[in-house]
Amino acid sequence: MSALALPSWSALRGDARRVLEMIDAWSGSSALAAVVAVFGQSLSGQDGEDRLKWLDDFAAARWDFRQGGERDSITRVDLTSIQIDVVFERAKDLGLAGRETPTGGRYDTVMMTGGMVRAGIVKPRFVAELLEGGLECNHILFLGGFRPFSEEEVSLAQALGVLADDEFGAMLFGLEQTFGPLGEPEVFDGAGDTPQSSWRQLSWYREKLPQVSVLAAPSSDPFHRRANSADTYRFWAGERRTSAERSVLQVTTPIYVPYQSAVAVSILGFDHGLAVETVGTSATAGDLGESSQPFLAKHHLQELRAAIGAMLALRCRLAQGALSIEG
Repeated sequence: MSALALPSWSALRGDARRVLEMIDAWSGSSALAAVVAVFGQSLSGQDGEDRLKWLDDFAAARWDFRQGGERDSITRVDLTSIQIDVVFERAKDLGLAGRETPTGGRYDTVMMTGGMVRAGIVKPRFVAELLEGGLECNHILFLGGFRPFSEEEVSLAQALGVLADDEFGAMLFGLEQTFGPLGEPEVFDGAGDTPQSSWRQLSWYREKLPQVSVLAAPSSDPFHRRANSADTYRFWAGERRTSAERSVLQVTTPIYVPYQSAVAVSILGFDHGLAVETVGTSATAGDLGESSQPFLAKHHLQELRAAIGAMLALRCRLAQGALSIEG
């Protein structure tokens, strides 16, 4: 089958109905049914919101390998060879791979999502590839938080030569490595009661080149967790975005594209009225030699679980608001 469309927002009349149809096509696809089938279940007889609710319960029971931890906390997972083969066979159809090409040639903002230590290097490299290929933008933004490195990340950072001990530092390192030398930035910040309630933005305004920024956003629950994707989107769109920034190309790791496309549409599109599209990084940008990230079947299943939850949440919001939005 051909690759399934993932949520995007054009900021035009009809977006809500179009994305609802995309979500239902994705959740009812033969690709997702094939993955579910090798775990002994069937999607027959369900549709729409009910199907996604069933999938969300199923995925939470069978594919939640993080158990509340960070993405690098997944350890050994016992999967059969058939399960592994089907996951990889259906990954591209479901949007977990092969989504490197934007549909447009120009965006106001190219927004990279923060992540583990490798992301700090890989995502700016991919944005540079896009720009070299002719993509145009006004602002290159690396958006994340003040998440400290795990023990594994500390070792990996040393191996990669990343001079940082948290997500913000890794994002800054990657921007400097790809787009530098950047010189002295303009600094904007706000101190909170905890590191996770604080925020900081560094921006470089370059003559005849896109502005470059790195932004660590605060958590909406700073005493219990770091800023998550939704927190970072809301903070940038509501507090740090300029009025001229109306279209966004989001750049993330390939297996996170379905999840982050749904969350970005919910917040940047539905809430803030921005046009938003999501792409994943290329294999060439992700090539870090012996330190490259191997995405195994267990990682794909974990992110499929996250995507199902995000699609369900977005579908519920759109279904409730579609009539009023479309008149």
